[in-house]
Amino acid sequence: MSRHTTRVGAGIVVGGLLAFGASVASREIMRRAGTRLIDWDAVREIAHRRLGDAGTPLAAAHRAEAEAFYRATLLRIEPIVAEEIGSELPAALETPAVVDRLQWVDLNVATFRVLLDRVERVLTEAQEGPDTTGRAMSRWVNRQVGNQQLGMMLAFLGRKVLGQYDVSLLAAGPTRGRLHFVEPNIVGTAAALRVPRDEFRTFIALHEATHAFEFEAHEWLRPYFSGLVAETVEQLAAESGGLMGRVREAISGGEGHWLERIMTPAQRETFNRTQALMSLLEGYSNHVMNAAGERILPNFTQIHDRFERRGERRGSLERAIMRITGLDLKMEQYAAGERFADAVIARRGREFLNRVWTGPQHLPSLDEIRAPDRWIARIEGAVS
Repeated sequence: MSRHTTRVGAGIVVGGLLAFGASVASREIMRRAGTRLIDWDAVREIAHRRLGDAGTPLAAAHRAEAEAFYRATLLRIEPIVAEEIGSELPAALETPAVVDRLQWVDLNVATFRVLLDRVERVLTEAQEGPDTTGRAMSRWVNRQVGNQQLGMMLAFLGRKVLGQYDVSLLAAGPTRGRLHFVEPNIVGTAAALRVPRDEFRTFIALHEATHAFEFEAHEWLRPYFSGLVAETVEQLAAESGGLMGRVREAISGGEGHWLERIMTPAQRETFNRTQALMSLLEGYSNHVMNAAGERILPNFTQIHDRFERRGERRGSLERAIMRITGLDLKMEQYAAGERFADAVIARRGREFLNRVWTGPQHLPSLDEIRAPDRWIARIEGAVS
């Protein structure tokens, strides 16, 4: 056999081996890529790992004591809040859940999963042609990045969130909501603010109880909010064309928050409706909390002032994380919504403000949140 023939034969063998290897690699890529945008087990593991020592579970005795305290406190709070709001709860709130940081992460992993399942469904339906190795590789890489981002964000929030009303809210489940108190964060914040633990527990319970009144006393609000959030995430998935270009423009600067600048006009319109509702919920809650606070806590004003000033102590890293994740928008919601509620009550009284709870058509837009007189004029015009 000549050297030339040997080289040709070797080339065929090597080529065959390479082709076989490429085929195996392709199948392995497709296998690993799967069809999911996020690996939720990995997200949970990343968040738990990043919590480190902060993820120490609550002792059973501590949990039992805390839950008994919150049950008794909520029953004391409810009639006072009902009087300030002018509406009654259809059922009492005496079943609060006390959770540690790991449990809070797990509860919110479940909520995020429901939301992103919608996104996956939209993307799958929109995909044209058969799946390819390139698509699979891109999906696998994006999932690894997404896993890390979500895990880090949940670990960050797991150290910050104090109370949360109904983690299943976004899933629009059939069961009524439940208050969750992240006890390690509440105890830690009380110590940092130099506020007696039980007084700070009561302060947080009051704020969360007002959210419960908002949703539980108005049956239309939960499905409306859930639908609005679903519409937002589905639009972000369905209208992803040109996203990278918008991201580049957003990073370079412009008006508004960077999250708003990467959205299409339709996405921004839905996002603004969501922002307006969140501003109303937070602002109305703060207004009721301030009105009822002195009746529940003698030193309410002192606790409130210390709590509000805690934002001044945020470091540059924390501020950057809040900006990147959009959490700074939530802080703005509190202030804008509270100004709206205070302005409407000052001009027309609480009974007039409570018209916001009669149906979606009476909700203020984001522009009306910023200019309460516009909402007052529209509502008065609708009545006349």
